[in-house]
Amino acid sequence: MRARVASFAALAAAAFLASSPLEGQKRKLTIEDLTAEPPIAGRPVSGVAWIGRGERFSYVVKKGSGDDAPSELWVEETATGKKRMVVATRGLALPEDPVREKSTPPASAKRQPATASLEGYAWSPDGRRVLVTGADDLWTWDVGAGRLERLTRSAGKEELPSFSPDGRRVAFVRGNDLWTIELDGGRETRLTRDGSEVVYNGKLDWVYEEELAGRDPRGYDWAPDGGSIAYLRLDDSPVATASIVDYLAVPPKVTLQRYPKAGSKNPLASFHVVAIDGTVRSAEQPGDDSYVVPDFSWAPDSSAVCYRVLNRAQNRQEIRLVTPARGSRTLFVETDRHWVNVSDPPRLLRDGRYVWKSERTGFAHLFVGKTSGGEPQPITRGDWIVDKIAGVDEAGGFVYFTATEENVRRRPLYRVALDGTGFAKITSSPRGQHSAQLSPDGKFLLDTHSSVSDPPVLSLLDSRGRVLRAVDRPRSRLDEFDLGTVEETSVRADDGERLEASLVKPPGFDPSKKYPVIVFVYGGPHSQVVRDAWGATTLLDHLLASRGFLVWSLDNRGAFGRGHAWETPIFHDMGKRELADQLAGVRHVKTLPFVDGARIGIWGWSYGGYLTLFSLTRAPDVWKCGIAGAPVTHWKFYDTIYTERYMATPQENPQGYEDSAPLSRAKDLAAPLLLIHGGADDNVHLQNTVAFVDELVRAGKPYELQVQPRQKHGFRGKEAVDFRNRAIVRFFEEKLKAP
Repeated sequence: MRARVASFAALAAAAFLASSPLEGQKRKLTIEDLTAEPPIAGRPVSGVAWIGRGERFSYVVKKGSGDDAPSELWVEETATGKKRMVVATRGLALPEDPVREKSTPPASAKRQPATASLEGYAWSPDGRRVLVTGADDLWTWDVGAGRLERLTRSAGKEELPSFSPDGRRVAFVRGNDLWTIELDGGRETRLTRDGSEVVYNGKLDWVYEEELAGRDPRGYDWAPDGGSIAYLRLDDSPVATASIVDYLAVPPKVTLQRYPKAGSKNPLASFHVVAIDGTVRSAEQPGDDSYVVPDFSWAPDSSAVCYRVLNRAQNRQEIRLVTPARGSRTLFVETDRHWVNVSDPPRLLRDGRYVWKSERTGFAHLFVGKTSGGEPQPITRGDWIVDKIAGVDEAGGFVYFTATEENVRRRPLYRVALDGTGFAKITSSPRGQHSAQLSPDGKFLLDTHSSVSDPPVLSLLDSRGRVLRAVDRPRSRLDEFDLGTVEETSVRADDGERLEASLVKPPGFDPSKKYPVIVFVYGGPHSQVVRDAWGATTLLDHLLASRGFLVWSLDNRGAFGRGHAWETPIFHDMGKRELADQLAGVRHVKTLPFVDGARIGIWGWSYGGYLTLFSLTRAPDVWKCGIAGAPVTHWKFYDTIYTERYMATPQENPQGYEDSAPLSRAKDLAAPLLLIHGGADDNVHLQNTVAFVDELVRAGKPYELQVQPRQKHGFRGKEAVDFRNRAIVRFFEEKLKAP
């Protein structure tokens, strides 16, 4: 027996040595590494914000994943770099409130100390208080006293709070009505009175938040003097409902979501200005079939406010200037024969000018105009785009922004004077992408920089782009792992256009071998897959590469970053041009001596899931297999604002809808297919996948299906993400590994 125990011990030791890297050796990624805690690429700080004029700034350090993970709020002095922790969530413990019912847990639930959250925190204008939420109420943290103070106490939930610019009040939404509360004395004022399950005041419904507001649900904005609030009112009563079923509940729980599908009735939108005493100062409803863009801009002296009206076809945007009590007038109009992309509102300046980003030249550029009238004039020019505006220094006379002037994959920081002179790139890094916030005094920038191989680093820059210091450099363990190699490349489309692409090669790549290829696609508007930024090539891509796959990605026509003309070939005819470009990429890949052209798979999520199914049903002989995650299978199932921007309505373009639908050609599927969808997806409804499965059954086509209960459009939670990733890897290994 002793000899047998010894032999087992020897085997165990050998197995451990085989699975553990020797010193200096790198190890292969595993499924679990992709969701490791802490993340192997490090966890960057969040909630970066300037305080006051820019003398200080703050950020949140999270100590774990998930919304309820412990967090700390840190403040750093801009000039000296001296930093201190202001408060941690453990210091935001909420007092017991036995009368309160709205947040009472079930009797069977294990009681945990309730704390306020630092998610979405906000500073008072004087920097003395921090506004937080907890147990559906509002609280402030008094920085000087180190004390949590209760601001509201009600049976309703307070949402979307913000300080008034004078620091005397906080606005919030309760019961879909807009309210304010005075910090001294706690007196509440109800500014609107018709909020309901279908009427939203100062808060956006699902379709506005998703498609017009960059997923920011707030629909109101304070006047600079704190005396008025501009807000959007949405009446969703005409909007049909969609059912989202939670089958894990007993009985199953049905949630009804107001969701306007293409060609159906939209919310009724109107723009309002209300004084802090509740007096209505302005109210305008532009029309039943128009959208009010939920992003407003006030004049610095609070005398006027801009809002925008977009027609239902989204090819005309009217910028209106409202002077309360005197009415509104059209400042200028933007039109396009395809569609108008919505960007930031005009930035109104103290001298009567405004800064505006427009695609009227075919590329997104900066313009300056006058509120007194006339057309805005360009201050940047060229066959490249201005991407994000980092800020406007009115006193210094500069606008700061990122752009593709050098390379469509990268985003350096630039600045230009308001008169169009002094255009200059101000960051020196030759690679990567920047994302910055200009300080209110125009002297500094908080800049996040990353590349396809380097995780994000937050730095403090001066106004000329010089790095003063690194503020946050997350602790990365990436160098412990044997990752793939990412190569930048390009191919020619069938019409000669240059298509940007990337190829991930396995660790220890052997050019004498023949590798299978996985094509990862997105392909839809407003997205750019081929970027020199962290996350553009994912850890899942590296994991697949480590399993012996080449991972190929290409940005087709319709994708973001190369001007409006690059996007518009998809107009009224989604799928066709995208697929043609993707097939040009596949033809190129097949010419590479180390590629096995008979083993090419494809996969994508959301629009990428749609394009995967479109590719599998329109070019069935090209693919060995495919995975479609949360796919749109017919555009009649998707929402009005997004779909009609590109496809018009189903009534106006019936043939286009049929020609673009994977659903209409499900019978042509030839390759093995895995469908993945979240059971609670409120963006691309499960209806899409169910309808496609029904057509596959009718055609006698086999398929695999993974539905994850209670998961939405983007899966969350380690178990759910690991399970999905394991299914993706398993499917490709089964279908592509065998020659």
